[in-house]
Amino acid sequence: MRNHVHLKLSIVSALVLACALTNVAWAAATINVGGTTNLNPLVAKAAASYQDAHPGTAVSVKGSSSGAGIAALKDHQIDVAMSDVAVHDADFVDSVLGVVGFAFVVNPDTGIKNLTRGELQDLYSGKITNWREIGGNDLKVVLIGREIGTGTRFVFEDKVAKTETTIQVEPTAVAVADTVAKTSGSVGYIASGFIGKHQDLVVTYEGIEPTPENIRNHTYSFSTDEHLYTRRDASADVTAFVEYVKNDKDLLIANGVF
Repeated sequence: MRNHVHLKLSIVSALVLACALTNVAWAAATINVGGTTNLNPLVAKAAASYQDAHPGTAVSVKGSSSGAGIAALKDHQIDVAMSDVAVHDADFVDSVLGVVGFAFVVNPDTGIKNLTRGELQDLYSGKITNWREIGGNDLKVVLIGREIGTGTRFVFEDKVAKTETTIQVEPTAVAVADTVAKTSGSVGYIASGFIGKHQDLVVTYEGIEPTPENIRNHTYSFSTDEHLYTRRDASADVTAFVEYVKNDKDLLIANGVF
């Protein structure tokens, strides 16, 4: 009888151990992604479909900023960093997803339809404070921008104008567009994939529209390559996920990456 009981206990223990091992295998791969909010919606969608196709793999995507993502990858806090900015680091592998354009959004009450680089430099330096100075209506200029450390801010200051005066800082591209839409005399800049319902706010830059074709062929100059960075010792699961995102051309285009 005692042997029978021991046999039952052994079987139960074996089953418990097997279930535990199965659960470990089921959740064997966890991939953490962080960085620019410009790529967050795209990568989050890719993560959802990747998880459906790869049961047992969990992908967490949390947008912050390009700088924060790169720092977290360097510190081994995440596995993949999303960035609007090119980073040269011997420990990183760079996967370029495509090019993203940035649009200038201006409240229609300004009467402005086009902005030049020179005008934007004067606006964001504080030299121009009223739209009438560049052919617009008699309204005070309200400058909207992104935080230092974001890829959007970096690309704007690298390719267009330095921010040398007080601006209103917004946390996301959506917040910038919404704020410009409701703020008289305002101007801001966002990744073109976030224009959404605010097409009426978009003005040309140097006479050129931020259309997909103009962005793709670099006729529209306010643009940047989008990157997914991994460490050189990244696992096969991490590498496979990055390749999955990189090869989903329809998803990239639908989210403004050309």
